[in-house]
Amino acid sequence: MLTKRVFLAIPINPVEPVVEKMTRLKNRLADYRIKWVNRENLHLTLFFFGEIPLNQIPELRKLLRSTTHNLPSFSFSLTGPGIFKKGKEPKVLWLGIKAPDLLFDIKKEVDRTVASMGYIPDEKTFRPHLTLGRFMPRQEVHPDLENALKEMQTDESIEYTASELILFESKLSPEGAQYFPIEVFPLSKEN
Repeated sequence: MLTKRVFLAIPINPVEPVVEKMTRLKNRLADYRIKWVNRENLHLTLFFFGEIPLNQIPELRKLLRSTTHNLPSFSFSLTGPGIFKKGKEPKVLWLGIKAPDLLFDIKKEVDRTVASMGYIPDEKTFRPHLTLGRFMPRQEVHPDLENALKEMQTDESIEYTASELILFESKLSPEGAQYFPIEVFPLSKEN
């Protein structure tokens, strides 16, 4: 059965302010082995579907179109960096997202809609974030990492407008993932 690896996301545009923060973090965290996200892959994931059969994509597109056609655009901001970890091992380096309740409402609506096709959301609580990099295994959190994160907490937040959702195909390769838009779902203008 032919499949595509698919996810729904809010694109980040412009990426330059995020790239500037990533560059500062790369310099501060040079002793850590981190696989950094390519600038063209920066996004806020709303739902990761995984590998889905090609014959389900038209129905998924139709469902998402009907769910998103009246959703309003909204503003959000990127805040300071943080990490997800497992035990003492850092796993993911991210920028936080401060968003209105509308983002969480949109996430719930998408979850409810795609559940009708059998797609169940992650059991973890939705914590909107922008992944900057993934730590390679067998590293520990040291004070230099904690200090770098604390120092950048006071940075000015970066303001964005979510004006569309995009259903992406993700193609994996040794050089890293590449994302290709399947369909763009515009959000209506803010009131």
